[in-house]
Amino acid sequence: MTEQGVGVVRPLPGDGLIAHVGGLLLVCDAAGAVAEELVAAVEETAATGGDGRALARRAAQVLARSMTAEPIACALAGRVGDGVAVLVSGAAQAMAAGPGGELRLDGTDALTWTDRMVRGPVSRVELRLPGAGQPFPRARYDGGVVSGVVPPVRSP
Repeated sequence: MTEQGVGVVRPLPGDGLIAHVGGLLLVCDAAGAVAEELVAAVEETAATGGDGRALARRAAQVLARSMTAEPIACALAGRVGDGVAVLVSGAAQAMAAGPGGELRLDGTDALTWTDRMVRGPVSRVELRLPGAGQPFPRARYDGGVVSGVVPPVRSP
């Protein structure tokens, strides 16, 4: 586990933004003001000690205000007790795994977004945007906000 309590975070090659702040995770392909609002939701929720449920509620407000076009592809997750709150929108996908099996969420068929409380313990969460590749096994992302464009990395 990292100091943020979410284990090892590995970025996937692809486009979009990645945010990992205070144990809260976000991937999104939004641009401009919507991306800024989603990142602000992550940063402000973490700064006030909020959990995954608080982040999902804030992100839902941002997504609701941006519903004039196609749904934005984004996925987010954060701990709630020993479980995880997960929200996906647009073409984003999420997976949460634990001793009871896997739960997969896809925002493609939702009119707005899809969200779930995944009861714990949760051992693994994967957030994925369309076109994302596979993670490089030695890469890790310990925190902050970065562009999700990761150049291909080759093993020696």
